[in-house]
Amino acid sequence: MSDLVFKRVIPAPAEEVFYAFSTEQGWRDWLCNSARFRPLSGRNYQLSWDSGWFAAGSILNLDRPHTVELSWHGPGDPATSRVSIRLQGLTGGTEVEIRHSGLGEGQAWEPARTEVKKGWEMGLENLESIFTSGEDLRIVRRPMLGIMMNDFTKEIAAEMGVPVSRGVRIDRPVEGMGAERAGLQHDDVLVEMDSKPVRGFSDLGAVLQGHRAGDTIPVTYYRGTEKKSMQMELSRRPIPEVPLDPAELARLVAVQYQTVRSELAELFAGVSEAEAGFRAEPDGWSAKDTLAHLIEAEYRNLDVIQDLLQDNEREFPDEGGNVRLRLEAMQASAPTVASLLQELKNRQQETIHLLQHSEKLKARKGALWRQGRGWLEIPLAHERGHMEQMKAAIQAARAAQGVKASA
Repeated sequence: MSDLVFKRVIPAPAEEVFYAFSTEQGWRDWLCNSARFRPLSGRNYQLSWDSGWFAAGSILNLDRPHTVELSWHGPGDPATSRVSIRLQGLTGGTEVEIRHSGLGEGQAWEPARTEVKKGWEMGLENLESIFTSGEDLRIVRRPMLGIMMNDFTKEIAAEMGVPVSRGVRIDRPVEGMGAERAGLQHDDVLVEMDSKPVRGFSDLGAVLQGHRAGDTIPVTYYRGTEKKSMQMELSRRPIPEVPLDPAELARLVAVQYQTVRSELAELFAGVSEAEAGFRAEPDGWSAKDTLAHLIEAEYRNLDVIQDLLQDNEREFPDEGGNVRLRLEAMQASAPTVASLLQELKNRQQETIHLLQHSEKLKARKGALWRQGRGWLEIPLAHERGHMEQMKAAIQAARAAQGVKASA
């Protein structure tokens, strides 16, 4: 029985590196996709990956900022092993040593040793990256589909005539990327990719794992009641340059927000309250419903930044759908288009203020990079997609008025 030992020098003080091994956000930043980790000796923890692999055990010892010791058990492991993490401060950085002991030899242990070796080696490379450039190599090196997603529930599936209730519904494909080139369209529902089931957003990561831009994979989807299959080429991910200064990121985001407000003001110019509140279908969205959704999305931005400042992060934040009652509640407190636009401006200004004064995020380069990439990767894609939805709702309102007038 031999220990596996991994070392890496990270260009940051030990106190900052320690957070990567002692908080849920820290573990997700560089190693896993999901983490349950309360930094208290004797507590249980679990680290999970979108591929389905996981590791779980107990926190045996936490000595800030130098030592973390864990019991470790992965799926199929013949026995529990042990992970000892030592941080040693150096001039200009911290040496990280991970010693994984208790892994046996022979065929029964071979899968565990292979997975552990690959995981720690790739993870430490990524740990160095997030403390240097902020870039998450799992994202930088991963291809992308090129889609904007929309809600998908049993009720929406029934309304669309799709005979499944789990999948990823496409709001629209991104221009010039693999999904558009393959012919995927608005309201197509992905159910299988690369021979793996797609039941929701979190399954997409497992599909892309192990692939590179330029790879071609089989895709199965529903277009209404019809099930279709195709081959799709995965696109290279456009990675924007994300400033690692929260104040500079706030300045760039503020420019985007101003553009959004200007375009929304133009969109609603001359639109009556009746037209803005018109729903073509009982379960459809009016232009005001969609505007309320943009406000709700801004509340999520505020929650995310607050979580990052607390070294915390919610699991699977994108899995939740839009709750109609929440959108209606917003309109009850802000019943006019003008008041909704003001509410959006208020929330955007709150986001900018919070970012501008988030000095702590300068040391959380990985977290800041991920959040900034969401804003800068495909600028205004979410907002402009919904603006098209608003225009369509207003046009439907005017068409319905025309029918009434001629009746």
